Amino acid sequence: MNAIDTTLLVTLAIGILIILIIYSLFFAKAGLTKSAQSQAESLKSMLDEYAQKVQSVECTIDEKFGSLDERIPTKQYAPYNNSRAVDEMGLSQEDADAFVSDLIKAIEVEIPTIEEAIMTQDYKVIEEIVHTITGSASTLGSGGISSAFISFYAAVQHRDSFQKIYVQLQNVKYYLKELKEQFSEPVPKADA
Repeated sequence: MNAIDTTLLVTLAIGILIILIIYSLFFAKAGLTKSAQSQAESLKSMLDEYAQKVQSVECTIDEKFGSLDERIPTKQYAPYNNSRAVDEMGLSQEDADAFVSDLIKAIEVEIPTIEEAIMTQDYKVIEEIVHTITGSASTLGSGGISSAFISFYAAVQHRDSFQKIYVQLQNVKYYLKELKEQFSEPVPKADA
């Protein structure tokens, strides 16, 4: 649901609420039973709850889960080492490094989907993505991003709170940054 749809729904809900309040006031003055008034109050309460839900969905993931005073990274892992791809898969170091570049791109593409799944509290989506990336990262090497994803996957499988899963995602982002620095191509120096 995009922001326009959300705004339209909230506007519609407010309009219905105003109509219900006017309706309940009319019937209260007309001397009818209090059941109409209690129904209007009940509907108002439901609409208030809905408005709060919509408002909470509109906040960012950092606003919703970032209040934890957790030190990132929560665990120190050795730098990522892709020698497994060379030793066990028979790739050249150049090819193994190219696969790491592809891994970085894949993680960057999936992070927004993981964030959205955390916001909507969808363990299944998170688990599928994290499982796939954990397998890829672990097949190519060990340490760093691979270890961060293994911890992330364990947290999802144990159905840890979404606050803890958010922290695991922050660890992944930290080790992704480290991986990008570790495997970035050196910039050639200009001749002076």
